[in-house]
Amino acid sequence: MLVCGQLKTCIKEVIDNHIHVWSSSADFAPLARVLERDREGLAARLAISMKEEGRKRCVADDKLRLFLIQYALEQVSTGIEPSHFIIFKESETVQVILEDSFGVEQGYEEDKIVIPYKEEALKIIVRCLFRKRAHADITNDVASFMHLFSREKPVRKADQDRIMRYKSMVWLVYLAMEVVRVEKMVWGKGVEYFRKRIRELLDHAIDGNIINENSRKPGFEGGKWEDTLFGWLQGEDRRPLAIKLRRQFNLENRMEHANRCLLAEHRKCIFEQVMALWGGLQQRGLF
Repeated sequence: MLVCGQLKTCIKEVIDNHIHVWSSSADFAPLARVLERDREGLAARLAISMKEEGRKRCVADDKLRLFLIQYALEQVSTGIEPSHFIIFKESETVQVILEDSFGVEQGYEEDKIVIPYKEEALKIIVRCLFRKRAHADITNDVASFMHLFSREKPVRKADQDRIMRYKSMVWLVYLAMEVVRVEKMVWGKGVEYFRKRIRELLDHAIDGNIINENSRKPGFEGGKWEDTLFGWLQGEDRRPLAIKLRRQFNLENRMEHANRCLLAEHRKCIFEQVMALWGGLQQRGLF
């Protein structure tokens, strides 16, 4: 079994190989610079992790490759911004929904929408997009991701179908957060419950039932969803957006438009990651 020092040296060689390969591509060069900058810390961190796992060999396997891709993408990204919610060219509608839901921070030159859990949401999307795919050609995925989330834009053009999918994931992450927050559900009822619950809540938003607009009586389930993204998606002007989002989430597992809509594996990963996020917040007394 390799001792920690030998393991760290071996991992450095793996990282150096990725730096060499990625540096030769304009699209991957920003990721190579991240690995080069954080090479020592990454090697130490991975050596400890692999030793704790009892790994006896240091090889450039799928798990290590995916970790390096995920780490580099997280580092070159800026977190979730209001523009990442703008989908189907519904910029004005989305702007109002985000202002109502998240609130606005007043600034000297302009007001700014306060997006919560920006870094955490971005990590969820990275981990759910780039997993179990180390041997696949992910060049288009990486380029499109960086066009959307990074200040460093790759040479390769963004694939608009992939951009649509990534923005759909942003919405699903935040809607899933609302379900966990309102229902205090951590490691609770599983991914199938999430799928059905989000479909149900979107249906009620589309039908105008989340908020009881014709009465002072509370809306759906005693009005507990009124001050959530589901509530703010209700309204005649917002109904088209809610309908399109429901289709993008592909809750019925349709097979068409495979590059645009979410797949079951994306939803499952998002739900699991959101529960893990809230579980961590609960342990730290922040939930």
